[in-house]
Amino acid sequence: MRIEDITKFNPWWTTGKVPSDLALEYKRKVFHAVMDTLERRQSTLIYGLRRTGKTTIMYQIIERLLADGVKKEAIIYFSFDEIPFDLKDVLETYQKVVLKKNFDELDNRLYIFFDEVQKVSDWESKIKVYYDLYPKIKFFLSGSASVAIERKARESLAGRIISIKVEPLDFIEFLELNNLDVAPIKQQPDMWKREIMPLFYRYLMYGTFPELSREEDASFARRYITDTVIDRVIYKDIASEFAVKDVELLKHLVLLVSSKPGMLVNFKELAKNFARDERTIANYFEYLEYAMVIKFVFNYRGSPLASLRKSKKVYLTTPNLAYALQPDSSQLIPLLLENLIAMVKDAKYFYRNSFEVDFIFPELKMGIEVKKGVGEEKQLRKLRERLGFSGIVITLEDESEGEFKHIPAWKLLIAE
Repeated sequence: MRIEDITKFNPWWTTGKVPSDLALEYKRKVFHAVMDTLERRQSTLIYGLRRTGKTTIMYQIIERLLADGVKKEAIIYFSFDEIPFDLKDVLETYQKVVLKKNFDELDNRLYIFFDEVQKVSDWESKIKVYYDLYPKIKFFLSGSASVAIERKARESLAGRIISIKVEPLDFIEFLELNNLDVAPIKQQPDMWKREIMPLFYRYLMYGTFPELSREEDASFARRYITDTVIDRVIYKDIASEFAVKDVELLKHLVLLVSSKPGMLVNFKELAKNFARDERTIANYFEYLEYAMVIKFVFNYRGSPLASLRKSKKVYLTTPNLAYALQPDSSQLIPLLLENLIAMVKDAKYFYRNSFEVDFIFPELKMGIEVKKGVGEEKQLRKLRERLGFSGIVITLEDESEGEFKHIPAWKLLIAE
């Protein structure tokens, strides 16, 4: 490969610094979690949905290394997202042209950043070879997938890798990116309601993506999410990873979930409706989960194993995806709110057995109902009678005490 294919990713080799538009000033909580692994021998893997800020975190780490006096040539970044080079080609060119020495001649530590590493065939085995041979190399790896990249790292790089998930922006980070001091808001939230509510609705619709945190043009936000997240995941990531033939079916399934976040999944019924094989439908949902577009929540039956065998509901990783795909999303606000709670609480279970509760948390002995009409307290009452769980109702704005406390979602998110 040509050295120009590498140098364009590493401007600090000539300027001595990372451009400010790459290493943004605001540091997310996950940045500090990644920094905590800096001196560890193990490679660091950061993974998450597209456009959640993985690349920015890498550039921020590079900026910190340069500020701490690490030689600029001892840091290399390369993205495999667009260029189908092999990992070995990149490293051999780097040794020959930039370092002008081999890795076994190193005196000091090297920092190697590989973005979208899952695009490299057999990446985990190749990293393992370099890791074992060259202890002075510290790898930072990123990937826009969950199931496969974690499994491969766990199986092939056991003991050699630390995995950190990059979640969508939480509400506190969103507020800080909008120049609000969260400390006084936490102390007296009611005093801030008038200012917070417009921001909360923006967060619910498209604000969980860092680059949209200050965006006020909803039309642009929709296009951004559709073009840079949904379409790239469906038409590029999944299509190439699994050699998917019916890409339009993938899109239709995402559209279906976006119209009904929290819908019960019945592969047999979906196969009938789409005139497809049931196994194909199940596989395509698995691909969407792999790409971190959707997440499943399972019907609780007393143990994780028993729950897996029962019905399950499907949500989008962030409600912002539903907002982007549904032109009349105002009608979906209660379901977007339910999807938001599934995201921020990392819900794993709901309860459905003659009655239904949106989410339950067995370890806390608590249920959550998201207000969508009437009957929420009735469901929580039945849950208390059946399992002895306490419960709360999450609302858009209403707040009340009583048998079951009603808590506005924005207050819940501030308290997280």
